Amino acid sequence: MKSLREAETNNPMRQLESSVAERLKSWHGESWHSKKGRIIRDIVYAVDTGLVTTVSFIAGVSVALVTKERIILASVIQIVSGSLAIFFGAYISTKAQKHFFENQIERERREIEEMPQREIQEVREIFEDMGFTKEEQEIGVTRITADKERWLKFMVQEEIGITSELIDNPFEIGVISCASFVIGALPALVPFFIIDNVSNALFFSATFVLLFLFILGVSKSKVTKINWFLSGLETLGIGALSCGTGFFLGKLVAGYFHKL
Repeated sequence: MKSLREAETNNPMRQLESSVAERLKSWHGESWHSKKGRIIRDIVYAVDTGLVTTVSFIAGVSVALVTKERIILASVIQIVSGSLAIFFGAYISTKAQKHFFENQIERERREIEEMPQREIQEVREIFEDMGFTKEEQEIGVTRITADKERWLKFMVQEEIGITSELIDNPFEIGVISCASFVIGALPALVPFFIIDNVSNALFFSATFVLLFLFILGVSKSKVTKINWFLSGLETLGIGALSCGTGFFLGKLVAGYFHKL
């Protein structure tokens, strides 16, 4: 138990747990100031990717495969492979970013230990850039450098712009992105499970996708705090353009190969 506590203490992420998010939440009283609010970026990206790739794929295979059973099978394979790709892509990229941030934190820690005078001067310069007087700078420097953990947090946040809110969990981001991709893909595929005619299923697939895009935009506004209707229209417009382009290209390419 003791070694576990010591590991937590020596973890750069734990040591970077600053009061920034707590202050924001205290001042504004809303949880979306925490890092969880930033996950909307990953969710919207993955959902949109799921929508665009799936509807484009269905548009293509509907020409070549003809029967809905084959379309469903091929689409499920595409969704599984796509969700795995986006999981590992999100995991690897987030992990690389996490390692970079942690290395920067450790570098700053070493500089405080090995070159304290230079780091003290950097604290002084930071306060000077903020407009503090010489007397105020010295008060701030004395207060900040009195505790090395506080000093580290200050330098990491103010000098290199890293806070604990920027360090995401790679597995968590990977799972969220993967699940969002699947959720985004479902509206395009569901009609093929309940409608026998492929053309009709394709029509409802496009309709469901457009409706889902608008709902996604409205949901996004709860985090972004912009007008819900404008957010819905923006997401609908951009998503519809992406899906429409993919749909058209899928039809065009599949039609060409179908003739061969």
